[in-house]
Amino acid sequence: MLRKINHGEVIFKETILPKNANSIKNDKDFFVVGESGTIGNDHRITCKADTFLFEKDGVLYIKNDSPVDIYCPDESRHDTEVLPTSTWEIDIAQEFDYLTMEQRNVAD
Repeated sequence: MLRKINHGEVIFKETILPKNANSIKNDKDFFVVGESGTIGNDHRITCKADTFLFEKDGVLYIKNDSPVDIYCPDESRHDTEVLPTSTWEIDIAQEFDYLTMEQRNVAD
């Protein structure tokens, strides 16, 4: 059974990396996986030498060969979680706005 881990509105779904996924270069020790649209408290993962980031058709993927942390700079918003070794598709939870009659990403 494939695992699923939620960190606030960010959802990590265990998967197989799609063929022809594009590697994303990152020169920081973290990668933003969910941007905060309201309070500036992004969801991040720690990046190690064995953490690889990919994109395919607008979807982000992480392949981590060792566990990495999922965290927010403001620790009072969400607890730090550990993302186990695997390959993960990153998704954002959805909500429906009945005033505009549109589906949208949940925002912090």
